[in-house]
Amino acid sequence: MRHSAPIHTAQAQSQDSAPVFQPVRTRRGFEAICDQVRKQLASGELRPGDRLPAEKDLAEQFDISRSSVREALRSLEAASLVEARTGVHGGFFIRKPTAISSDGFAQTVQDMVSLGQVSIADVTEARIELMGVAIRLASVRGTEEDFGAIDADIRHHTELFRTGGGSRNTKSVIEFYRLIARATHNAVIVMMVDALSEIIRTLLARVDPQPRKDLMQVRRKVLALMRARDAEGAAKAMALHLRRVNDYLESEYEKTRSAPRSAP
Repeated sequence: MRHSAPIHTAQAQSQDSAPVFQPVRTRRGFEAICDQVRKQLASGELRPGDRLPAEKDLAEQFDISRSSVREALRSLEAASLVEARTGVHGGFFIRKPTAISSDGFAQTVQDMVSLGQVSIADVTEARIELMGVAIRLASVRGTEEDFGAIDADIRHHTELFRTGGGSRNTKSVIEFYRLIARATHNAVIVMMVDALSEIIRTLLARVDPQPRKDLMQVRRKVLALMRARDAEGAAKAMALHLRRVNDYLESEYEKTRSAPRSAP
C-alpha cells in the first residue's frame, strides 16, 4: 500500500508545514479527493495561489487511479476552487478570490427543472422571495451611484428594444436584477439572484419569447419606488411582474409538452 506524502505548493511550503492527503478507500474516489481539498482549504493548509502536485503525484498520495484524479480536478475546476494554468510553470492552482460564481447552482436547478424534479413555479416563488429581500436591503443601503447604474441599464435596454435590437434571450437583459442585488452590498445575495435570474432566462430562451411591451415601464417603476425608499411598494411591483413571467413561461412550456413529437 502506498503511503501519503506531503504536497508542495507554488508558495514553496516547507516539508513540515505542507498539507498531507490521505489515501482514498471508496468506489467514488474523486469525491473523496474533492472533500480532502475542501477540508484543507477550510483549515488553511491550502491557500489561494497554492499549486497542487502533478497528476501523477496526486495519484500516488491518494493511492488512486490517475483517471479519478483527473475527474476530481475537473470537478474542483467546475466549482471554481482550482484553475488550470498552462506553460512551464503551469498546473492546477487554488483560485484566488474573485467574484462569486453561481453557474454550478444555476445549471443544477435547470437540470432538475428539465427532469421534472423542480417546477418552474418553485423557481419563481424562490425568485420572488429573494428579490423581495434584495429590494428591501437595496432600498436601505443603495447609494445614488447604485441607483444610477440601474437607471443607465434601463435606458440602455429601452433604446435596444425601441430599435429592435433587444432580446429576452441575451444575458444582458438580466443585468437589471444583478444591479439591484449589488445595491444590497451583500455578495451572497448577488450570487443567488444571478443564479435564479439565469435559470429563468435560460428557460425563457427555450421558448423564444417576445419582450413584454411594459417590461421597461415595470423596471422604471421599481427603481422609482426604491429611490423613494418605498421597499414594500417596489417588492410588490417586482413580484407582480415575476408572476406574469412565470404564467407566460408555464403556458409556453405546456404547449411544448402537448405538441406531437416529430418522427425519428
